[in-house]
Amino acid sequence: MIGRSFSLFVALTLVSLSAFASPLPPKAELLASNTVTAQFLGTRALPCPGRTALCPERCGHAAAVAVFRVLSNEAYDKPGKYGDDKTEPGSELMIDAAADTPGQDAAVSETLAALTPGDVVRLTQKHYYAEMGGVHMPIRPVTELTVKEKSQKPLPPLPENPYPVMPIAR
Repeated sequence: MIGRSFSLFVALTLVSLSAFASPLPPKAELLASNTVTAQFLGTRALPCPGRTALCPERCGHAAAVAVFRVLSNEAYDKPGKYGDDKTEPGSELMIDAAADTPGQDAAVSETLAALTPGDVVRLTQKHYYAEMGGVHMPIRPVTELTVKEKSQKPLPPLPENPYPVMPIAR
């Protein structure tokens, strides 16, 4: 019951945020581009790791991520020294499912909200180093997300959170 409620929350959040997709900042350097064929495994809630004084109530570190298993890597480009490494088949790829990522089209968020576990997609994620309001930071928008094959038999839901979370000292 909780899993269905969370999935509905994520879907509604994605639909509401899709109207507010922001453009790529003018000062953004492309570090890497990765196009993969992947299977959508579902969404997972990642709790706040509790590493700042604002955690967990006001930090914004908690995230809802879409999890994909990479089946094959179709294209990879790393024009310089820095940037994400090539995503290997069998690895997991996590994408922030609720954030308004700069440079990510609203259609990507709509497609992501419509996915069911087991769907096979073609996904292109780019890694930029951008200046946003005087702060330099990496951004990783998904520039393409197309469904190649709809799942006939949906996968079981993902386990809650397999990653350890630091205890919060109060």
